[in-house]
Amino acid sequence: MRLNRTHFSYFKTFFAFPKKLLLLLSVLFPLTIYGVDVEPKLQQTYKIIPGSTIQAFQYKLQNGLQFYIIPDQRNPVATIHFILDAGSNRESKGTTGLAHFFEHMMFRKSEGAPEGNYDKVLNSFGGSGNAGTSDAYVTFYSTFPGPALEQMLKLEANRFLSLDITDPYFSIEKGAVISERKLRVENDPLTRSSEILRAITERNTPLEWMTIGSKQDVENMSIESAKTFYKNFYTPDNTTIFIGGPFDPQKVANLVQKYFGSWKGNLKVTHQKFPTDYLTRDLGKKFVCSAPIYSQKYKITYPTFSKNIHDLVNVIIFKTLLDDHPDGRFERRLVKEKIATDFSFYKVFWQNQSNPLTANFSLNNEQKFENALKFWENGIKEVLNKPISEKIKKQILKQLAVSNAETAEKMTNLVNTIFEDVFFLKSMNTASQIEKLVKTSSTSEFRKWVTENLSNKNNYVTGIVPTGKAESCQDLYTNFLKK
Repeated sequence: MRLNRTHFSYFKTFFAFPKKLLLLLSVLFPLTIYGVDVEPKLQQTYKIIPGSTIQAFQYKLQNGLQFYIIPDQRNPVATIHFILDAGSNRESKGTTGLAHFFEHMMFRKSEGAPEGNYDKVLNSFGGSGNAGTSDAYVTFYSTFPGPALEQMLKLEANRFLSLDITDPYFSIEKGAVISERKLRVENDPLTRSSEILRAITERNTPLEWMTIGSKQDVENMSIESAKTFYKNFYTPDNTTIFIGGPFDPQKVANLVQKYFGSWKGNLKVTHQKFPTDYLTRDLGKKFVCSAPIYSQKYKITYPTFSKNIHDLVNVIIFKTLLDDHPDGRFERRLVKEKIATDFSFYKVFWQNQSNPLTANFSLNNEQKFENALKFWENGIKEVLNKPISEKIKKQILKQLAVSNAETAEKMTNLVNTIFEDVFFLKSMNTASQIEKLVKTSSTSEFRKWVTENLSNKNNYVTGIVPTGKAESCQDLYTNFLKK
């Protein structure tokens, strides 16, 4: 993440858009001829949220670029999200950190434009932008007044089609990434220890390294490797754009064609395959090590490659039944009985291949993980003994309705929802599908899912504890390599 920006935040206050400002923009970013005059064809439309009339319009250019337009006339605010399948799982040992590097580099300089031009133009009309990187993707997003849409598309096209990857700009951003890694990893014992555990449990996979890259790879990063990564993965057929605001869909589609129709390049690199024994190789094992921290952090991981809407619904039902107790929610009971200080359970669906279920516990120095584990396993048994009653279904549907209403209120929420639907779940209108699956869910099928996915034999444990309670994380890693 760029250190001078607020991660995943949006500009909420906008000002008038005078003609003088349009003149200024034309000076800052001179008009260039882009694309070809081929009108994009609408592929399909669909409703995003049940009960909302706002729809998403899907288009695709001849060069493979897909984009979704969400017209919303309720206010003049607009947003653009770019998402590329160019996360850290596209890297290999020796060149890690490149995905995150481009999160920085894309804001530095484009060919034919002054250094820092992107931020200068965006800020000139009251816009705000940022970026984020994960192992599965990199995303660039901005929020701005609707009348600035064409200027924004022109601005975006310049960096996506012709980023300037030369010195001194390359070295400046490389230095920024090195500094960020020192701040967020080397100077943070918990994060550094998590990096070591990740290198053990995710060995021989593209998840083995953190998104920011290894210390050695970041320091040795070259312009040549950066150019290769940009050429391989910053291609139109590896990119999806989401545009929301007070627009006419076809007019926006024509502008996308105008500025991105000439974008060339094809994705030719496939994702690295995981080891055949990935799901089973660590089952029943514990990887616990120490670091100079003041609390204990444990995670129970249930490995799986499965990622679909049925899984998400089963997780929702499981958490609801787990919390359905006379003494309160599961986490509250854990804390009240002084077994743990914090708890979370979720399904990882924002990765391309590994999509585990994880239970996470925070403990103070006096608490024992064995007690937390026993409490968790008893909680699973209690869930298996509970039916999915109509009361539970109504409770879930009510929660979903509240969530959907909140999503429909803001354009940025709607865009994020479509982004998750399209990129992670490969499905349209998941909100409606989830509602239908909750209504038709059966106790027998749910119990089968719990038994198959949350068995006490189908997991491994990782933990980071204070110094003296276990061998150091570095020693654990060294000894693991010897084996």
